[in-house]
Amino acid sequence: MSANKSDSMSVFGVRPVDAICLPSVPYSVRLNCQHGGLAKVKELRTKPSEKIDVAIIKVVQFYGSLGLDYIGPWLQVFFVPAPGVDAKVLPKNTVCVFYIKKQNIAALYDCVQDAMSEKDPGMGIFSIGFEKQSGRDGSAYYTVNFAWRERSGAEEEKQLTLLSAFLATQPNLIDLDGTRSMQCLAGLSPEQVSAITSGSNSLPSLPPSR
Repeated sequence: MSANKSDSMSVFGVRPVDAICLPSVPYSVRLNCQHGGLAKVKELRTKPSEKIDVAIIKVVQFYGSLGLDYIGPWLQVFFVPAPGVDAKVLPKNTVCVFYIKKQNIAALYDCVQDAMSEKDPGMGIFSIGFEKQSGRDGSAYYTVNFAWRERSGAEEEKQLTLLSAFLATQPNLIDLDGTRSMQCLAGLSPEQVSAITSGSNSLPSLPPSR
């Protein structure tokens, strides 16, 4: 009995054509503020002078640790690379995730507020870049810059159609590994948020992280 060779080799499946790909485990990347670039694990995929265009499709606030010494507020950002992003940097039309903290959260929300004066920010493209800063001890580090623009060209408009169809299915966008030491703050009362951020154990019935 013969088997179709291409079918027998499809262990993990293939990325769909003309559709958004949602991996079983989100494609996780870092905005590396030490060296100023987008990174996968420890490998820098971009240089500080490069910008990455993305479509942001979901943001969620968390509190906790991302495996670092810092414990505090984080913003989980699910996104899809914009058309034209090098596939060696980010996979085409694939759901990815990164986390930001401190002033980088404020930078994103400032960009969102500015974009709202023109159009729904979710309909457009966010450009992510890095700006070099100098620490108090003279050491260099980078902060993340966000800019927003409307879509242009056939490929970007086509992707908007794909994103609309994808989001209409109400996909389950979660990152269990990234949030294993975090508590989701979405939908919590101010008292519950205060209990989490202050380290209080007075509210044992808090909902689990999403």
